[in-house]
Amino acid sequence: MKINNFIPTLLEQRRGIVATSGNQQTRPVQVLRPSWRDMIKNYPNSSVDVITLYNEIGNGLIGYYNKSATDWENTCAFRMSKGLNYSGFKLPYDNSKYKAKGAKGGVHKGDDKLNYWYRVKELGKYLEDHLGKPEFDETLKKAGLGQVKEGLSKENWDKLRKMKGIIMFKVSGWGNASGHFTLWDGSNLIYPGDPQHNNPNSEYYYFKMKYERYDSSKRTNIVIQTDEIKLWELK
Repeated sequence: MKINNFIPTLLEQRRGIVATSGNQQTRPVQVLRPSWRDMIKNYPNSSVDVITLYNEIGNGLIGYYNKSATDWENTCAFRMSKGLNYSGFKLPYDNSKYKAKGAKGGVHKGDDKLNYWYRVKELGKYLEDHLGKPEFDETLKKAGLGQVKEGLSKENWDKLRKMKGIIMFKVSGWGNASGHFTLWDGSNLIYPGDPQHNNPNSEYYYFKMKYERYDSSKRTNIVIQTDEIKLWELK
């Protein structure tokens, strides 16, 4: 009999959130984060393609993808959901607090009876509420048409390279997503999607991403760029 079977999934050290009302503060609310060890083990990295991922999650998900691949091609929230669920940070089925008015769905229940959130914006808001204040939160200066995007300062990079954790990029200009989730190991993005998003020499590098494309509905070029970067450190 293996003793490891009796060891519960580790959760990171408690972090306190203090609420203030007027001049009074409440007692810290303790926040538990998954450990880095568990997340890096359970998070589906770039070696797991969309077909494999959706078959693993199951309960008809691959059928949705086969019927309309463009609607289900963005897997980053599913990947983060799986990593969190299997690392002791189980997501709820009710996402009503985080949905845009009139929006439907947003959560898929897998064959494992766990809940998989698939909208970056909604999962991002949930994590902002339940992981506590991120250790890194930087808003990037907007770049217009024809302008060069300013990336992070050396000071910010020095800080990021000392951290591992859950990273979120808020992106404007995409039609089918509001950003990207993955893990950051201090040097690389564990699932960048397109490899160019993890290439510092590319305009698509998430940390300074800015590119332009023609929008036929607006009949003009538009800018797609990273607006904000948040990282919750995991130990």
